[in-house]
This record gives sequence, C-alpha cells and structure tokens, in this order.
Amino acid sequence: MKKMKWKDRPLVLLFLTWLFVVPTGIAYLLITQPPDNLNWTWLLFSILLGFLSLYFPIIYNGKPVILFVWFTLPIFILYGLTTELLTTQFIVAIAVLSRRNSGDLLYRFLYNSLAYFVLSVSGAVAYFLAGGETGSTSFWMLAFRVLFYQLVYSLQYDWIFKLYSRLTGRMRRNSLRETILHYFRMIVVVPLSISLYYLLQYYGLIGFLILAIPFFFITIVIRINTQTEDLNDFIKEAGEIGQQIARITEEEKVITEYLSKTAVMFNVEYVYLFKHMDDWLEMTHLFVGGRQVPIIDGTVLRGEGIAGEMLFTNEPRLYSRREEWISKSLKLAPEGIESLLCMPMIRNQKTEGVLILGHARMNAFKDVHLRILDLLNSYFMVSLEKSRYIEEAHRVSDRCALTGLYNYRAFEEKLETSMELLSQGIFSNLSLVMLDIDRFKQVNDTYGHESGNTILKQFSALLAEKLPTDGTLARYGGEEFVFLLPDFSKEQAVGFAESLCHEIRNEPMRLSAGLSNANEEIIIKITSSLGVSSALEDTDEAMTLLRNADRALYIGAKQAGRDRVASYVK
Repeated sequence: MKKMKWKDRPLVLLFLTWLFVVPTGIAYLLITQPPDNLNWTWLLFSILLGFLSLYFPIIYNGKPVILFVWFTLPIFILYGLTTELLTTQFIVAIAVLSRRNSGDLLYRFLYNSLAYFVLSVSGAVAYFLAGGETGSTSFWMLAFRVLFYQLVYSLQYDWIFKLYSRLTGRMRRNSLRETILHYFRMIVVVPLSISLYYLLQYYGLIGFLILAIPFFFITIVIRINTQTEDLNDFIKEAGEIGQQIARITEEEKVITEYLSKTAVMFNVEYVYLFKHMDDWLEMTHLFVGGRQVPIIDGTVLRGEGIAGEMLFTNEPRLYSRREEWISKSLKLAPEGIESLLCMPMIRNQKTEGVLILGHARMNAFKDVHLRILDLLNSYFMVSLEKSRYIEEAHRVSDRCALTGLYNYRAFEEKLETSMELLSQGIFSNLSLVMLDIDRFKQVNDTYGHESGNTILKQFSALLAEKLPTDGTLARYGGEEFVFLLPDFSKEQAVGFAESLCHEIRNEPMRLSAGLSNANEEIIIKITSSLGVSSALEDTDEAMTLLRNADRALYIGAKQAGRDRVASYVK
C-alpha cells in the first residue's frame, strides 16, 4: 500500500472538516428551517449574477474585488439562512468548476465552500442577534441589522483568508491601506443589498433590471477601461525600456539591463534566461528579487521541462498556479513561485532562447502580459543583435588580423584609460613592458615573409600564454609587442620581463621545410630585447610612459647586446 505523503494530509484534513461541517450543517438546516414559498426566478437571477460577480470581478491594484454577497443578502432577508446558504454554495461550486483548468480543483472547492458556509452562518447569527427577522419591512431597523450582518461578515472574511494565507503561503498579505479598503468595499454592499431587497419586494423581477444589471454593465466598463489604461501604460513603459537598451552597445550590459528592467516592470521575483545552443538550452542569467545570482546547473535538453518544451512549441505559455507546471519542472523550483510567464525569444524565425518570469502570487499574469512581453522581446532581440554587431566591429578594428592581439590604436586607448584609473587611485601602480624580436629581418631574408608571419603568430601565442590576469597585450607594429600591467610595480615588471625573456630564449619556433619535405620541420631559436617603464615612478603621462619603455628597449637592451631586459632610467 502506498504511504500517504505529508503534502496530501492537509487535503484529507480539509475534506474531513468540510464533510463534518458543510453537508451536516445544510442537512440540519433543511430539516429545521426548510425553504418555503420561494420565487425560483429571483433565485436563478441571484445565482447567475452572483456567479458573474465571481467570474468577472472588479480588478483593483491587480487583485479581484468580489461583491457577490449583495445578491445573496437580499435572498437571506427574504427567505432565511437555508435558502441563502444553498444559493451561495451553488454559486461557489459553479465558479470553481468554471475555472477547472486552473489546477487544484478539489482543494479550492473544499476551502471556498467551507469558508462561505462559515461566512453565511456567522452573518446570519449577527443579524438575528441584532433582532432581525426574515421579510422585514422597517427600513431603519433593517438597515442597522444589515450593517451589523455585513460588519461581522467582513471581519470573518478577512480572518478566514488571512488564515488561508498563513496556512498555504500562497496569498500576499494585505497592507493596512488594502485592509481599510476591504472593509470600506464591504460596507458599500449594505445600501446595494437593501435597495435590491426593496426593489424585489415592491417591483419583483424588474428590481434586477433596475439595479443589478446596470451595476454589471458599469463593472464591465470599468474592467475594459482599466485594461485599456494598463495596456497603454505597459506599452509606454515597454517603449521606454526599448529606447534605453537600444543605446547600450555591449551585449552583456544589454542583457542585464533588459532583465532587470523587465523584472521591475512585471513586478516578478524570478527571471530566467536560457540560451539556445544546438539541441539544448543553457541558463545564462538568473535574477532573484531584482538581483543577478550565480547559476549552479542550468542545462535543459530539448523537450525537457518548461523551458525545453518551448523549443518544440515555439509558443508562449502562461501558468496561473504552481500545480499547473510543477510536474513539468526538472529542477527544484523555489517554493516562492506560483505564476509563470514563458516566452520563446525568436529572431529571423529562429529560437534564440527562452525567457521565464516567475511571480509569487497566483493568477499574476494575464494575456495582456504575454503581448507586452512579446513586444519587449522584439526590442531586446534587435538591441542584442545591434550590440553584437558593434562588438564584432570593434573586435575587428581593435585587433591585429595576423596575431589576433590588440593593435596599436586599441592599445593606446587602453593605456589612456589605465592612466586615468591610476590617477583616481583605482590602480596602485602601472607598468609597461615593450619587446622586440632580435634580428627578425634575418628570419624574413632567410626563410621568406610567409615564414616570418608564421613565427610572429607562434610568438604571439607564447606571449598571450604568459599574459598576467588583468594585463593587456598588443602587437604595436612589425615585430614589436607591448604589455600593459596594472598594479605591477617597476620591480615586479622587471621580474616579469626577465622571466619572459628566458621563456622566449628557450622556446623553439617551428617552420615547415617546404613542399618537397612536408613532414620535416625547421627549428629556429629566437631572442628578444625588452624595455620597462613604470608610472608614476617614471612619468604621469600615458604616451611618455610608452616612449620611456621604447627608449629603454633600444638604448638599454638592443645597444647593450640584445637578449636582455632594461628598465628606464631618468
């Protein structure tokens, strides 16, 4: 027999509580207070309007405002608790079943059924304790008792759903302002309920036409207007984000700026970005609470998990509750995520990646969010492509085509920037090492320029291998190369240059013997001369630092016999 998991026990406990309270309570009321002389047309209209108020609530600050009690309260005053209770339970059951695709169907039905049973009974007890009775016609006494009913109902409603929030952790706690507005909205129900009650008493079915139906038309207008305003605000904000990232020319900055802005715009706690590699996805960025965090394991195969599914469908997906997607998630998803917004990132009919937004609140995303995120992704993909093009253009213009090292122009820019950082105290020292291959003209004259280029490429690879962290290496011209070494004192730079000179002396360069002996190699030994200069010891100007190293190279090393290191001396 399969052992019950702990996560299943709350559902069993809830079911037993519901079974003991709701069916038993309804059976007791049907026996002791059976419904009498019911107007079924009124009941059907109340059920219909109550259901519509649940299914199409007024949305305030992203949260639903449910006022269906003002349709059921007149039923209570007219026919008593039993009829009102049955009406309310029927409305709740229809509303839950109508959203059966939202997941966790049984749990939601049991909890809502139990909650509204308690609300109906507690409100009725308050009404009768205040001296109320069914079919009352005295306006002021009825108004007082309905007000008392609604106050108790509102308090109970607040406590019950705070308890739900504490037990499940699924609902965000209301702020003080939201709590006050909750009670204010519930008090508004009093005049509406009393008005509908008297209209039904004196005018019958026309009461619904006079009061309830116009109310729903106003509700629909408010919803449409709110959605339009929200959409316009989203479009405006999306355009601003698009303009901001379009001005950025570095790929990584485009990505981080876009993800951080998107997290703020949608007010989400989690942002996942996956890059489409070949037939799999690699998570490249993860934002939690608006801050980028390290990624431990972000590999997802095609078709696996929520992100991998996007490679198959190429269709955006919206998940309103954790139960809808948790079974698809391969990785251990944080407990704080309820709603998900999943968007494939498509450019030129190719899926470049997948973006997933996670929200702690259920039903946090609507279809409008999908459309806005799709628009944002369009801005993002264009900006990303532009930044890649610019970076590639910079890379090509900043690099030596033969060796792949920085060229002299890019190096001089790096030098100017490093001197500025030194003056700001960000670097403690800054040293420059310039070197030149000894007697390189003889290599070209003996073996040809093509062989000379081969040696330059091998020599560049050796230098790049010895480049210290945070250092910069460039081919300054011909057979001249230069190292820029932040936080290297002059003594440290000389030590680095001595070690490098030794490595070059003992590293053979290899050339092919030619077409007639393709499998044979020619081994060539080369040496180099190096000059060292440091700031601020030797100078505080960028170009002077470069000239000082060049002077040390040719006067202190070349003229002294080559294959050695010389430092600049004032």
